[in-house]
Amino acid sequence: MTFPGFPTEIWWLIVDQAASRKDVSTMLLLVRLSRAMACFVLPLMYGIVKGLTYTHADKQAVCFWRSIIVSSLGRTLYTYCCWVKTLDFSDLLNFLQDIDKSEDAQLRHIFYSPPLRYLQLLQADISNHDNLNGNVGLHVLFCEVVNKITEGIKATVDQGHVTSRLAKIRFPDLEYLPCIMYFPVWISRLTGLTTLHIHDVALLSEQVTLAIAQNCSALKHFICFTIPYEEAEKHLSRLLQTLPLNAIVIRGVIEGPHVLKALDRHSGSLKLLQLTKLGTRALGALNELQKCNALESLCLDASLAGPDVDFVRSDTAVYGQCGEWLQNCAQMTHLSLSFFPGGTQLLKDSLTGPKLRLKSLSLMAVEANVPWYTKLEYLNVEVPQLWFQELGPATGRGHGLAAGISRCPELTELETEGYLLVAEISMISEGALKLQRISFSGSLVYDAHIMPLANLPRLKEVYVTADSAFTASGILRFFKKMVETPDHDHRGFRFSAAFQQGTSIGQTENKRLRKATKRAFDGNIDIQFIDTDGEDYYYQEN
Repeated sequence: MTFPGFPTEIWWLIVDQAASRKDVSTMLLLVRLSRAMACFVLPLMYGIVKGLTYTHADKQAVCFWRSIIVSSLGRTLYTYCCWVKTLDFSDLLNFLQDIDKSEDAQLRHIFYSPPLRYLQLLQADISNHDNLNGNVGLHVLFCEVVNKITEGIKATVDQGHVTSRLAKIRFPDLEYLPCIMYFPVWISRLTGLTTLHIHDVALLSEQVTLAIAQNCSALKHFICFTIPYEEAEKHLSRLLQTLPLNAIVIRGVIEGPHVLKALDRHSGSLKLLQLTKLGTRALGALNELQKCNALESLCLDASLAGPDVDFVRSDTAVYGQCGEWLQNCAQMTHLSLSFFPGGTQLLKDSLTGPKLRLKSLSLMAVEANVPWYTKLEYLNVEVPQLWFQELGPATGRGHGLAAGISRCPELTELETEGYLLVAEISMISEGALKLQRISFSGSLVYDAHIMPLANLPRLKEVYVTADSAFTASGILRFFKKMVETPDHDHRGFRFSAAFQQGTSIGQTENKRLRKATKRAFDGNIDIQFIDTDGEDYYYQEN
């Protein structure tokens, strides 16, 4: 294979750089150089296109979706439909709706030109006979296109000319009955699937579960958003019992124990689990997960359990088993608890276990009356990330929290909405010397609050989300102290204050701070000002 002009190795480097940046425009230019270059670049380009979003009808979106559809009909030189790794049919539905309403007649003409002229005629014919619901034509068109794409991929693979790279697929909420009926057929054609993302679990009928079990043995990741009723939970549980999945993300409401019990079937293979809407009964069955001790990442959100639920005391046996379960998750590196009743007590009891050594911890809106932060010393010594949000009243907690954080010498990212005193920030800065990013809130933050952070030699980002009253001279002293810190590296430093009060920093000083940040760190400073009425206002650059 030869390429024009430069040695082949140079072209490889250019293409590799364009692909790593997801620079589709450059890759399209490279494709036009020669057929040999097209054969090399196109498979890479279609392998990374999901880094973009093709929901709106512009020329690039028309080019992408038309090439996928026409190639599935066997009417193109290249098998684009088999090169693509990720297909989002939710994007397709939005695109078809947008192209139909587009005022750009030329764009519609390009998309519907032969051999896709029949799609436009099909939609028009349906719409003309549909007096009740104008969306039927759109869903008929969507059904036809998805059917042709999946059919074309299977036919191409069956011929043995090429192997389909399609591994990840997402389906929207399928309201049109023929789409629901065709769904198991579509799934059965995509034998290389590793990730399935659906909106409504109600789609998981027995036929769909059977199609997945018989044809999608490589499926390892499953994501869903809506579980409309308990029967749908049973459909989902059947799927979870069928395949040894590695990652499961369920954003729909889980009311009963069916899903949790099903996870026990392949507990040894499960690495990532996100359950974002646990109901009260599901929370009471959380001990069903006690065999899932191969987990590396666990996110539990019990916001639907209600404020009156006492997880710690309502069933001590269940709580005890859950504590033992987390203590034995030796491979777990990330834990997230949100709106979880008794979450801090569970965390305190779990961190003391001999096996649990987290590298990332996130707490959001859990009651913080238990001094769990004293157990932060039991975190993995390599813990790089801590996030604490909406932990309630801070009275008496700041010092202990700061002391706990300071015992994490490998910490690189800290985000907390809690109010930290100057002494507490100093404590953190003295212990977590590798901290690179910090975000904190509070009532009113002054220059003195940020000065201790200048001692951090690798500090790259500071975000103050509280009301602030910084001065230009104070921020410049902060910058000067950062530069004087031994062995410092602050390249690309960013400083952001979201709610700067009053007029202590004028327009001229604001420009001066920007120049100073750029000169010292090649960085950026972003200060958003609010007036006495709480309204945002911005300085206009001259």
